[in-house]
Amino acid sequence: MTFSLFGDKFTRHSGITLLMEDLNDGLCTPGAIMLGGGNPAQIPEMQDYFQTLLTDMLESGKATDALCNYDGPQGKTELLTLLAGMLREKLGWGYRTTEYCTNKRQPERVFLTYLICLPDAVPMVGSKKCCFRWHRNTLATLTPDWKKICLSLRVRILNCCRKASLNTTSILSHLHIGEETGMICVSRPTNPTGNVITDEELLKLDALANQHGIPLVIDNAYGVPFPGIIFSEARPLWNPNIVLCMSLSKLGLPGSRCGIIIANEKIITAITNMNGIISLAPGRYWSGDNV
Repeated sequence: MTFSLFGDKFTRHSGITLLMEDLNDGLCTPGAIMLGGGNPAQIPEMQDYFQTLLTDMLESGKATDALCNYDGPQGKTELLTLLAGMLREKLGWGYRTTEYCTNKRQPERVFLTYLICLPDAVPMVGSKKCCFRWHRNTLATLTPDWKKICLSLRVRILNCCRKASLNTTSILSHLHIGEETGMICVSRPTNPTGNVITDEELLKLDALANQHGIPLVIDNAYGVPFPGIIFSEARPLWNPNIVLCMSLSKLGLPGSRCGIIIANEKIITAITNMNGIISLAPGRYWSGDNV
């Protein structure tokens, strides 16, 4: 069987696949000490809290309701409504639920965002001989994390962090955004270094993205307002030009495969439709008061 160039990427070994295979091997090996990446620490107090919630859901029938029904492709309405209300109360953001959606995992969500925002990255996915056009498929990135996905799509990356000694301010001063640039991405904080760009630096990236009419994608898996695994001052930022990606995995629920994306309605609509086409609906682990 001959795969397309795009499909052939998935027949090879990748760093993230090896990471998860190693994690599984450790879980299946009695006495193994889990020192690898990927799996959150098992905190007894959190385990007890989750156990109590799951027991309540099981006894009330909410667990059965959650597992025996679909949600819509945008995600569970109750969850989206509660998230919008919480962030409106805590941050004063006037979110509408049409600016939210959930997805099975954050990397998948970022992958889908690339396909949407970099339209020429893979123009002929089903073709055996893809013709990659270098028009608006360049990504400006401030962290190596994004390269794992970008390279799988053959997206050309502006290498802004070739020298480890460069700080973010220095990188920003040399960052060139041209007509070929389709989006700007940043992890806040980065993984695994934990570096957190400042509020001022983030505002500069936001202004730069708006100036050139391209989205700013923020990987916020560890950041604020939750799960808040961050040890420096940082203020959350969002506006309709920002695609903010969050996750429940770092709260200690990696098995839920629940990621959250906040973006303008056009992007949310596109990712919602892709959810429906690819997987019908996100995972449904939440019901009633337990969302």
